[in-house]
Amino acid sequence: MLLVNQLPKVGDIIKDRYQLIQDISLEEKKMIFLALDQQMRQIVIKMENDSDEHAFICIESAILQVLTNSNHIPQFLSYGQHKNYKFMAYELLGPNMIDLVNYKKPFKFSLHSILKFGIQAIETLKIIHNQDFIHRDIKPGNFLIGNTQETFGTFYLIGFELCKKINRHCGVVATPTNKGKFRGAMIYTSLNAHNLVELGRNDDLISLLYILVEYYNGMLPWSDVDEIKVQALKEYFHGRKLIKRLPKQFLEFESYILSLNYTTDPDYAYLISLLKQAADENGIDLNTPFEWEEEMNDEKDRIINHHITYPFLHINYN
Repeated sequence: MLLVNQLPKVGDIIKDRYQLIQDISLEEKKMIFLALDQQMRQIVIKMENDSDEHAFICIESAILQVLTNSNHIPQFLSYGQHKNYKFMAYELLGPNMIDLVNYKKPFKFSLHSILKFGIQAIETLKIIHNQDFIHRDIKPGNFLIGNTQETFGTFYLIGFELCKKINRHCGVVATPTNKGKFRGAMIYTSLNAHNLVELGRNDDLISLLYILVEYYNGMLPWSDVDEIKVQALKEYFHGRKLIKRLPKQFLEFESYILSLNYTTDPDYAYLISLLKQAADENGIDLNTPFEWEEEMNDEKDRIINHHITYPFLHINYN
């Protein structure tokens, strides 16, 4: 049991650089705070207890340092020690997909938003896969939009704790020889995770497909069932009825990603082209903003004028 004075708390000053101003999530071994830097900008401080043998925050900070300055990746700021906790500081983002879809009815995305998000998500996976990282936890809660007027229409990927490096020999992806472990969120992870097969880039793409289907239809066939039935339903819908309501290009999308294996290099440009074809055939202009962007710009003006707090969005006034 940690002593009270060893626990990070609101008001703490970290490394003479950051002040914790609000707790976002408090658990025994992991805490997330809203903080201010020396320029009074809002940032996020994530902390992990030193006693945690898995040291996920070490992995996440190392990966973010490699990926920072890439499109769709939050800006890494620093990593260090505070009391009995390791901490990582990074850019403050806006709401995640769950917040966005739950903000108002019909609690699902338009086809325009599905296609626009899908293209950005594929671009994001290409970035991390090209650095030989497999995310292994692709889910709506890990896709957040930015928190400024310029970035309300940009998705960023977080949650790199479960990431794993691809093993290569002489530049060639090596087939895993050891049995895998279950990784990811039950609803969104691929069948390979259920079968304890080592997850690859193809599995990240399958998880993305599940998100696209869910956010267009409003749910997945296994969204509200007991965990023990999830695998059976994924097997039943594997390569058949899952995408019947989506544009025909999703049949090719699904067929292609199901044809991939651990060692195959995905053709991201091909997948993006399919989504663009779907947009063209449905008269969708992908250059127009997401459905929430105008509302958030109006809300930002209202916040500044009336000094109120937005329900789920920390606004960057700069």
